[in-house]
Amino acid sequence: MSSFSYVLGTLVLVFVLLRQVRVRPVRRVFAPRLPLVLGVIGFFTMVSYAGGHHVSSSAWLWVLGSMLVGALGLGALRGLSMRVWPSNGWVVRQGNAVTMALWLVSILVHFVADAGGNHAGAAGLEGSSFLLYLGVTLAVQSYVVHRRALPLWAQLGPDAGRPLQVQFTRGPGMFFTTFRSTGTPQPGWGPPAAHDPDVIDVDVVEDDDEQGPPELNAPR
Repeated sequence: MSSFSYVLGTLVLVFVLLRQVRVRPVRRVFAPRLPLVLGVIGFFTMVSYAGGHHVSSSAWLWVLGSMLVGALGLGALRGLSMRVWPSNGWVVRQGNAVTMALWLVSILVHFVADAGGNHAGAAGLEGSSFLLYLGVTLAVQSYVVHRRALPLWAQLGPDAGRPLQVQFTRGPGMFFTTFRSTGTPQPGWGPPAAHDPDVIDVDVVEDDDEQGPPELNAPR
């Protein structure tokens, strides 16, 4: 079980780290779906391991210490280190060098705790709790970023962050395509077009866990 946790956890970690340095939208409503899935899988993996092996109280203390320091504490610091700003009617975030350095420290804390747990007589307890560790630390980081984004969402107003609408207008021998938000029109976009049988409005829904604007600008 511990090897499964490490393999799956490593794949998830690579996926998460690649997304840290990209500009990503921050949801208006906090919905930590990936951390929740990881946490549930990691919890049952850890319980399954503990049920089939003798785990000393000192080993559980190592796990608790890694969760408090590495998952909770460093997760909150990573959330504070990320850049958060408004862009194209959305609130977006992006990690930086400090964020990535804190991720490295978070992983090192887990491996140090793993070594301590081994000496305490629980060779695979930390390994079996790796997914739980990732789920907790990612959830804490996401929540801190979410809290930082709330004032920016309030400034943008209730109509910000709406799905985009693609408008295809049939012209003489060609098609003209325009993009606009389904919410309040932005300055310079002009009023919404009147009803026209030759105009087709289509809601754009991205097949992704986060839906955002078509272009996310880097902070200035």
